[in-house]
Amino acid sequence: MEFSLLTALTIGLLGSTHCLGMCGGIVGALDAGTGGAPGARRIGYHLAYNAGRIASYAAAGALAGLLGALAATASFGNALPLGRMIAGGLMIALGLYLGGWWRAIVVLERAGGHVWKRIEPLGRAFFPVRTAGQALGLGLIWGWLPCGLVYSALALAMASASPLRGAQIMAAFGLGTLPALVAIGAFAGALRRAVANPLLRQAAGLTIVVFGLYVCMTALDPPVHRGGAARHGQTQETAPAARPI
Repeated sequence: MEFSLLTALTIGLLGSTHCLGMCGGIVGALDAGTGGAPGARRIGYHLAYNAGRIASYAAAGALAGLLGALAATASFGNALPLGRMIAGGLMIALGLYLGGWWRAIVVLERAGGHVWKRIEPLGRAFFPVRTAGQALGLGLIWGWLPCGLVYSALALAMASASPLRGAQIMAAFGLGTLPALVAIGAFAGALRRAVANPLLRQAAGLTIVVFGLYVCMTALDPPVHRGGAARHGQTQETAPAARPI
């Protein structure tokens, strides 16, 4: 698997504790729609909800990738691509947040909360959840919930500078969060304990910090002057051949 997709998947998987805290109430509402009864109906609700949530992530990733493509054209002194620097900075902030070393990324969640106040009422139309269609609609809305983990994955999508690649990255992130949100019973408890392990979270945070530093370092590298090189190559190719004496 390509590194950025693997990183996004890892962010989703290792951030599952945060996801359970943010979306635990919605998962409870889905269970209430079936009276808490196990079986195919309950699983179908959860799958429909998560399908909607991941679809919204992919849409946001496409937008972030488009923004990254536009930002890639902006630079400081033709040497510092703005989009990659922003993406790398957000990745570093996420890693520090996951490791428990710095919670500055929570500021982004609070900022996103102002927008969420306008979106969240749309989700109320799907309560109580009685059909898979309602669960899907709820997921489509809840995928825009302000979350530091989502913002950090969006940084990866933006760094891709491609709408298609950005959508793929965010879909991979969503798939990483899937096990925790559909898990039931003892497995859910074991998953919570695993992702809550401080050493595991710190290792994940450090990995993401390193990746963020790498993204920033690539932004600091001067761009290759392909145009000049191409012109030089063209000159060599189109230069008239020496006439034999």
